[in-house]
Amino acid sequence: MIVFWRLFLTFFLTDFVFFHKTINQLEKENWLKAAGLHSVVFLFWAYLLCYGYLTMPWPFLELFHLPGWMCILLCCAFHVFSDRFFQFGGKMRHGYVLTFFTKIFANLLFLFLCVPFRVLYETGNFFAESWVIFLVGLVTATRVVGWFIFSIEQDRYGRDYPTFDERWLLMMVRAIFFLIMLLPGWRWMVWLLVWYGACVYARKIRLMDVSHAAFYIGVFGALVAGFLVRMRFYLVW
Repeated sequence: MIVFWRLFLTFFLTDFVFFHKTINQLEKENWLKAAGLHSVVFLFWAYLLCYGYLTMPWPFLELFHLPGWMCILLCCAFHVFSDRFFQFGGKMRHGYVLTFFTKIFANLLFLFLCVPFRVLYETGNFFAESWVIFLVGLVTATRVVGWFIFSIEQDRYGRDYPTFDERWLLMMVRAIFFLIMLLPGWRWMVWLLVWYGACVYARKIRLMDVSHAAFYIGVFGALVAGFLVRMRFYLVW
């Protein structure tokens, strides 16, 4: 599963970290340029993270085997295709949330059906590389949960893209919740209550001016991501 989790991280880095408002605007103006830039970012991270597995035969969709570098190219093509055609926002009720989940599910399923599992047989560990799992959890808590909240608010309020200050403040809040969950022993419970109280007070004095839904969904999402990564670090699989 080493290759799968590295491509999992590639997908999250591409779509939720480096794919931002500028790229969204570029898509509306010139889709080919946006698709090209999107592809370059995806391929850069995929080839960098999977460098040692590029010549290994990968089971493309369980149909036939191709070299890893070629499978990554096909994964990139599907990724760009899904970003173009799995767009339901503004076309139906809850369209932005449906787009969010459909794109994630389709891309991760495509990756899962293309990557080799030889390393799983060798290590016997579904989550072999702790640093990759940590980064996946951190990106999930900070950026993926943030995009999910934005999708909900687009459906409910038709809101604009979050401001720079709002986006980074809430990312920091969720990152700290996530990191607290990784503290050893039982001390994380104390710090969790302290940080939660500080955040509630910050909202009360309007230092952090966000909706109830955005705040509590963000906290819950960060805690779930932190809990899952904590299981990887402290439990034997």
